[in-house]
Amino acid sequence: MSNAPSTLDTPLTDELTDDRIADDFDVRSALDALASPFQFAGFWSAVLLPLLYVPVLAGGIPGIERVSLGVLVAAHAVALVAGHGYQSE
Repeated sequence: MSNAPSTLDTPLTDELTDDRIADDFDVRSALDALASPFQFAGFWSAVLLPLLYVPVLAGGIPGIERVSLGVLVAAHAVALVAGHGYQSE
């Protein structure tokens, strides 16, 4: 058996690792940039949607049924989850 040198040199693997880290960072930055408007909308929806509860529960909006109240509560839950991390730094 011979002790042939490896076809992968350490600098090449280090370079690949650095490229992968840079690519992961770029992907993460792009996803953060795309998520920001959704977090903004989710946060402010979660803040403003409860204002609709009072007239719906008081019967002040004609044509609103129990199903609509359920949809409103579900939309509020989705907004809470979507806007959870908005401006948390």
